[in-house]
Amino acid sequence: MKNNTTTQLIAKEGWKYFLVTLVLFLLSLWFDFLPWVFFAIVAITLYLFRNPERLPAEDDEMAILSPCDGTISSISKAKQSDGKEYIKVEIQKSFLEVSMLRSPTKMSIQSTKRRHGLFLATNTELSKKLGERVTLVCKSIYSELFININAGRLSRKIELFKTVGPLKSSQRFGLLVEGDIELFLALDSRVKVAVGDKVKAGESVLGYFAHKGNADER
Repeated sequence: MKNNTTTQLIAKEGWKYFLVTLVLFLLSLWFDFLPWVFFAIVAITLYLFRNPERLPAEDDEMAILSPCDGTISSISKAKQSDGKEYIKVEIQKSFLEVSMLRSPTKMSIQSTKRRHGLFLATNTELSKKLGERVTLVCKSIYSELFININAGRLSRKIELFKTVGPLKSSQRFGLLVEGDIELFLALDSRVKVAVGDKVKAGESVLGYFAHKGNADER
């Protein structure tokens, strides 16, 4: 398990890429070979791994926050590996949106399962069956939830800072360059977003858990 990423302006996971592109830019200046192209690559790298601070839109412990930046692509009912039916909220994340993944609520990651596969466009059925995927089984105070992280064709890796253990609401827990997130919520959850809505990780409220008392988090 890795430590959480720093809160610096550029995520530390992007430092090595920045150094490589910076060296290439300096070499292009030295040899006077298309320096503007390599400068653009440096700028895109910095933009890709930007790490802004985020504050939830609402201070409500029952609120369910978006785990990633992107666009709501579907809301439906679906079954998970435990055989139960859930509300599935799917968020499509593009290459140019912030790559940081954040916890949708205060919760504990019970287990993590990684399926190694191909890096395909996530809007295809083939990607759902053969694509690179990480599934998190989580538990909040109010209910169980599942998170599927699907890597897109421009991602080379799904980066996780924590694979088991507690997370605070909006805490950074991973990094995805491009792909989609499937968030499985209990059927009694109240979803407030609609297909086509733009959302931001750790800031936008997707909905609310149903109140079930103050049971201890397990």
